[in-house]
Amino acid sequence: MITVPRRKSLVLSLALAAALLAGVSSPSSAFLDKTRFVAHLGVAYFCFHHWVLKPFQDGAFNSGAPHRISSIVKAGAALLFAVHEVKVADKIAKTSNDPLLAKLDGGLTALTTQFDSIGTKLKSGSFDPKDITSLNSAATGYSSQAAADGTVIKDVPIPNLDHPSSESGASSGTSS
Repeated sequence: MITVPRRKSLVLSLALAAALLAGVSSPSSAFLDKTRFVAHLGVAYFCFHHWVLKPFQDGAFNSGAPHRISSIVKAGAALLFAVHEVKVADKIAKTSNDPLLAKLDGGLTALTTQFDSIGTKLKSGSFDPKDITSLNSAATGYSSQAAADGTVIKDVPIPNLDHPSSESGASSGTSS
């Protein structure tokens, strides 16, 4: 059995109590605000771009397109998830002391409202091409506002994980 002197035990107990009080009084939500903000907005944009805008541009929502209804419903679910992510980013910006996040916070409410209303419509299966183009315009407008505030938001291509290239280190079966 390990015996800890009474003095050390008291110091450890006080340190633990102080750590618990510090954790309650100052939440860790201020930790890495910009990184968390960008991560949540990035996830929201990816959902919008990958499951809404790209299929729309490829004609997946057009009458007669194969799997049209499932594409529209997926788009609606993706937008509703994007709404959640934008709301999380908005909360981070509102609670942050960072002046850049305070500037960027202004346009998020309108974007959230638009994502939410169009996501609900798409999830129920109704589709209006004007909704997608207006949503894309709102996202582009937010990006322009961010650029005017000094933060450039750019689309970063994601490697195609379905078809790995030969550069990924896959062996061809021959050895040297």
